[in-house]
Amino acid sequence: MDLESLRDENNALRARMRELEDELQRLQRTAHTGHLSSGESRTDAPDYFTVLHETALAIMSRLDLDDVLETIMMHAARLAGADDGFIDLRSPDGALLEMKIGIGKHAQNRGSVIAVSEGISGRVCQTGAPMMVEDYRNWEGRVRSINTSGFGTVIAVPLRLRSTIIGVLGVSYDTPAPEGFESIVTLLTRFAELAAIAIDNARLYTVAQEELAERRRIEDEVRANEQRMRDLYAVTRRQAQELHLIGQVREAMAREIDLPALFRTVVESIAATFGYSLVCLYLRDGDELALQHQVGYTVQLDRIPFGRGVISRTILSGRATLIADVRSDPDFIGVMDNIVSEICVPLRDQDRVIGALNIESTDGMVLTDDDLRVMTELAEHINVAIERARLYEQLWRRVQQLDVLYDIMTDITANLDRDTVLKAIVERMIALLRVTHGMIALYDPEQNNLRIHYSVGMNRDYAGMRIAPGEGVIGRVAQTRQPLVVYDYNQWEGRTPLFQEMPSSNVLGVPLLSGDELIGTLSAGDFNLKRVFTDDDIRLLSIFAHQATIAIKNARLFAEVQHLAITDPLMGIYNRRYFFTAALREFERARRHHHPLAVIIADLDDFKQINDRYGHPIGDRVLQEVSGMFRRELRSIDLLARYGGEEIIMLLPETECSGVVRVVERLRSRLMSAIPTERGDVHITASFGAAVNQRIRTPDVETLITCADQALLYAKQQGKDRLVIWCDMCDAAGHCPHIAPHMLPPRVSTIFLPPWKPDESA
Repeated sequence: MDLESLRDENNALRARMRELEDELQRLQRTAHTGHLSSGESRTDAPDYFTVLHETALAIMSRLDLDDVLETIMMHAARLAGADDGFIDLRSPDGALLEMKIGIGKHAQNRGSVIAVSEGISGRVCQTGAPMMVEDYRNWEGRVRSINTSGFGTVIAVPLRLRSTIIGVLGVSYDTPAPEGFESIVTLLTRFAELAAIAIDNARLYTVAQEELAERRRIEDEVRANEQRMRDLYAVTRRQAQELHLIGQVREAMAREIDLPALFRTVVESIAATFGYSLVCLYLRDGDELALQHQVGYTVQLDRIPFGRGVISRTILSGRATLIADVRSDPDFIGVMDNIVSEICVPLRDQDRVIGALNIESTDGMVLTDDDLRVMTELAEHINVAIERARLYEQLWRRVQQLDVLYDIMTDITANLDRDTVLKAIVERMIALLRVTHGMIALYDPEQNNLRIHYSVGMNRDYAGMRIAPGEGVIGRVAQTRQPLVVYDYNQWEGRTPLFQEMPSSNVLGVPLLSGDELIGTLSAGDFNLKRVFTDDDIRLLSIFAHQATIAIKNARLFAEVQHLAITDPLMGIYNRRYFFTAALREFERARRHHHPLAVIIADLDDFKQINDRYGHPIGDRVLQEVSGMFRRELRSIDLLARYGGEEIIMLLPETECSGVVRVVERLRSRLMSAIPTERGDVHITASFGAAVNQRIRTPDVETLITCADQALLYAKQQGKDRLVIWCDMCDAAGHCPHIAPHMLPPRVSTIFLPPWKPDESA
């Protein structure tokens, strides 16, 4: 299975989880609004929804099919007040039913298989409807091949996934039909809808896991074959090298570009070609000498403290050493009793001594100057091979890093949500550099400081904290606009108190720059104080920071474009197109929840006279002041947009006629204040038309807006500077049952409007 298929299956699983969550929310909303079916009792509802909630949690945390089935059965029995129950699932061809779960008296029949036409489960599968048998042990349709002697009343409901019945959920009682049978059936039926989704999710997960396991098995087999091929290649190569003289040994070294393989080839070629019995090669690793490869030794010293032995002395001096009789040398480390002579030659990478090649003889054989000359000459070829292998290793590592960097940046730049981009940048940086923690801070030019937006792996979440330029690592990086490496941060004189409770670490910081513009900083840290940040690390993080800057700017630009696309440039509020899109969502939400919804259209009175008298710049200023005034008076959940010209439209969720009156009266009160301009104070009034959907009987949001528009026309015709309300509960005389006529403020009236008349039968 390819990566794309796995992603598709993962997306399908997520979609099913969202479907499950939507179902749970729908049922919870039904519980909150009190819409239980006739067979349900309110005393049972809380427990029912508790079971639903617990089952949803179980589904999200348990994807093993058996575990999910056990959880479903446990909660279903508790919901139905029963001690006995079962779950039968259909076979893939749909012809058989197998009891997957049985509790209580049904446990003895677990694993039993029946035809899809047998028993109460078969009846439910065929009819698709719930069923109850009051005395199952004497029922003529019972399955005689299984033990039913202990069963009394049995209730079974279908497990339906969309239009397909995938199985049956049942409970049983020792007594005759329990009270509230219809309520139990209703609860079990709803519960079975959720359970079917859970079972299907678990099946999908099981299939995905099986396919993933198969893929891993194939990959392991491929890797094993590759390893066998490498082993075979190494054996063949060593056998071929045994037949060559010194020239062929040099040629073999020249072909090696992997350092471990090179060292192995050197040691084994020397032993095979020249007949030396003991050959080893060590590299310096800090305060120790690390064994790379050896031939002939019965005792293996993987690590030797640096400063001990002939090899350490050779590395420190940088000169080849010949000891004809090791007994005369106090630095000799005797790992074997029969060693006679020793030759040690230094190995270099460029001008730096990195290790040594060591040869020892046994059984009375004495090494000579000729042996030293040959080994010294051979060491020169080894040094060239080491330098070439190092360069290749560095090049290959850079290629791999750039490939990883390309994949990372392709992933990051594909997302245009800023917060998601910032989170991805930090997480990818930590993985790229293999550090323990990191964070990103963006520069705020208005406050002239850096705000931390995201941190990972630190002792606490530092998001929202601010750091001044020059303060700490990221402040110093922002100030100098240059990368900075700090070792043991808590001992650094430039540390900031903000991180004083955090364990000390080595830190690398780089700036985020767009040309000369400072965007922010990136910092990566490692709690392992032995971690050394190399020039390659700095270069790699700097390249990553450049690409991250592009991703951040793209996200910012996208956010600005999104804002401009839905905002009126003059008034600074939503435009007409976005209003209609958002209003449609609010209308559908109000319809689902049975909540009232109001639309208000305001039209500034005699606005043309303001433009004619003061000029259009002053008119634009008035529009901006009015839109700002309206925005301050409305709630955050209300929708405010420019409807056209000097008209402003408002959508108020969960607002009845009385709420509309209060809102408009506040707006009219604010409009009484003069608007100061450079050409004097401007006085303005507005006419308001409102439409209120209290019963959600209006067919669509367009009709609601049309009614508000017609109410505005009536307000204009009645003398302006007033409010006219239409609501779907007004009668032909304009009387609204929610507002008594004597309670209406002056300049406020209600009406019954064409062209849409509520369908009284609805």
